[in-house]
Amino acid sequence: MPISLRFARRPALALGLAAVLVGTTGCRGAALAAGSDPATARANLDGLTTGFEYRFTNVTRSRKVQQSRLRMARYAFAPSKVVGDTSVWTGLRTSRSGAERRVEYQGRFVGNRYVFEAGSNLPVPSRLGDQRHDISLTQRASDLWTWQTAVEHHVGSMPPGRMEDMIKALFASAERPAQALRVDYRAASPRSMAVVGRMVRLDSIFTVPQNDGSTLITLQMRVDSEGIRPWFPAYARFLAKYVEPSRYRYRLTDNTGAEWFDARAVNRVLTMRFRSLRGELLPINRSATGAPPRMPDTLNISVDALAKFGPWMVGVTELHGEFVHIDTPRERAWAMRFTREPKWHLPLFAEKMLSSAIKSPFEGSGTYFKLGLRTGPDGQTLSERVLNTHVRESAIMRFLGSLGFTAMSDFAGQVEDEENRLFVELMQAMRRDGAAILGGGDTGP
Repeated sequence: MPISLRFARRPALALGLAAVLVGTTGCRGAALAAGSDPATARANLDGLTTGFEYRFTNVTRSRKVQQSRLRMARYAFAPSKVVGDTSVWTGLRTSRSGAERRVEYQGRFVGNRYVFEAGSNLPVPSRLGDQRHDISLTQRASDLWTWQTAVEHHVGSMPPGRMEDMIKALFASAERPAQALRVDYRAASPRSMAVVGRMVRLDSIFTVPQNDGSTLITLQMRVDSEGIRPWFPAYARFLAKYVEPSRYRYRLTDNTGAEWFDARAVNRVLTMRFRSLRGELLPINRSATGAPPRMPDTLNISVDALAKFGPWMVGVTELHGEFVHIDTPRERAWAMRFTREPKWHLPLFAEKMLSSAIKSPFEGSGTYFKLGLRTGPDGQTLSERVLNTHVRESAIMRFLGSLGFTAMSDFAGQVEDEENRLFVELMQAMRRDGAAILGGGDTGP
């Protein structure tokens, strides 16, 4: 569903920036893990940060892309309203089950602008920063539709396995006394912290050594949009309205009930808990005896997600699914599939509209989301996001769609421009911090 893939990163921005904050405490180890030697690591980090910097620099969209984007967002939960609009699609077919529609976008960095244009049968991104968006809508029955969305982004040449090495280095860096982490937090990556620190503050660090040599780590970070208001006033207002009041929790457990990771956000405070031994996660709530247990490739993920829309908190709790760590020579990714209906939290008047249609995203193959890196056909590294889900049209689904579109309408324009500028600043700062650690030029302020 296109609106979900684009807009889902907005409420989770605090989690993303907080993760960057955590990363700065172990930046040296993570930077060195990006390659087999400092020069290679520097090149890999430069490609990664530059690819994302390009994507968010002075973004412009052709009229076709802008029209398609807004129309799909408006009717993501009521596809019959958009299926016949030829201004939206670049491909139209009809099968036995009904309509089949497709639209493709290509993004490229040209003349200090990132330009999106529509096309057909677009190639895999071959230049640094290039993107390909492929969105399809398929009719399964008179009122049942399937959205399939895939986004590929050229982010340089870092082998996907190196990202996993960097994550392990970050976990390992936290296996130290809290005071040592605080010192690194303030000094390891000064440019990145100058950007992130305007919005996210590390409130508390607790590290508890365990008998088996592992460390139980709890980090608490506070998100405050007031810190960016002088530079990004529209974005700060958006965060205060939609993100700061939101409540989230993400938990990973295995089939025995052991908990491997826990992150929650309440009242603008994000708390992350995990247990690490030389960078490998261990169960939080169990002491290891004998050889440390290896984290299964398949875990259970539990999600609570509630966002504020006007006077209401709307969302889901007890959303349970499968979390798979994809580990192949050419790909590292996290894949999630949700096939069980969660507990819905809706305004009282909306609950009266409830019907079986609200179960449709979790029926059959359910809702599938994948995020990761893979090696492209020409050896380039591609970040990839995939989202597949189902929609059965009904009054309740139209209501949910209207909420999402209202938030997206508030985001479009100045808010999006300011978020893009903040992200570009962060990528530039991370690249310069990496250069300072690994050696090379471009280490300015």
